[in-house]
Amino acid sequence: MKKDSSFNIKKEIKDIFLTFIAALISVVALHTFVVPAKFSPSGIDGLGTILQEITGLNLGWFKIMINIPLMILAWIFLNKKYVLYVTVFTALDSVGVIILENLQFFVFIPTELASAEAVGYRLISAIFSGVLLGICVGIMLKIGYSSGGVDIIACLVHKWKPYFNVERIISICAYTIVAISYFVYWDLTSILLSVIQIFISEWTIAGLLRRDRYAVEVKVVTKEPEKIKEEILYKHKHSATIIKGSGMYSGEEYYIVLSVMTSRDIPEFMNTMKKHPETFVYFSDGVRVQGEFHFSEEKEGGRVDAYQ
Repeated sequence: MKKDSSFNIKKEIKDIFLTFIAALISVVALHTFVVPAKFSPSGIDGLGTILQEITGLNLGWFKIMINIPLMILAWIFLNKKYVLYVTVFTALDSVGVIILENLQFFVFIPTELASAEAVGYRLISAIFSGVLLGICVGIMLKIGYSSGGVDIIACLVHKWKPYFNVERIISICAYTIVAISYFVYWDLTSILLSVIQIFISEWTIAGLLRRDRYAVEVKVVTKEPEKIKEEILYKHKHSATIIKGSGMYSGEEYYIVLSVMTSRDIPEFMNTMKKHPETFVYFSDGVRVQGEFHFSEEKEGGRVDAYQ
């Protein structure tokens, strides 16, 4: 038990550190590239930049004001640990943008440039902010959380309406905010820059998470399939198939618990299996799957980590 506790503490420290790094990357992307280029990225960041353009008040304040009610709802309906990490990220991100503005930190586009001369700078800003914000979101997803904002809205909607697709909700929100931004900037170039930024951000996220999305076939040979079933279903949120068999040499009766997970799930799953030393576990990479191989708890009130 002592070993497991130590492992968890190390993981929490690592996750907190990565959350800090992700927030720092987001702060630099927003202050240095997005705001001076006058376009709206997706999500709450985009809404914040629109409100900053209208009022002159730093987008960090709007991010705080918008996220507070979302965090309260998330705390009531979603996983508490998920909400804590998202809250830490949001606080660091929002306060960081405010601090950089007060420090008059470097911005990529010189204010004295004429609008025609600034086009190239704005394009580069869209590209670099897309990469940086993609890395930021990728880091948060990689450790099992998110950057909040629209993600929380999508999770809440999916919680109440399970048949709604989370990614579709996020996309609708993102492009709605981009469309609204036209009536603030009155500049078609801003819309095109937003689309470029979103595309590059999504491409970056996909690149970071590609390995995590590989399917892995897991087989557990055990005499106590019910214990393994509980671990797979309720801790790791996957389904499984139990096959009855016997040892060829010993003739003893065994069960094979077959499941399919993502490669990202494997380290935690193998750590769980250490509690069952009588089991034999093996897995194979590169499995091709079709359909939903995640265990759905929608009938029992939730589905993924955020919903627990």
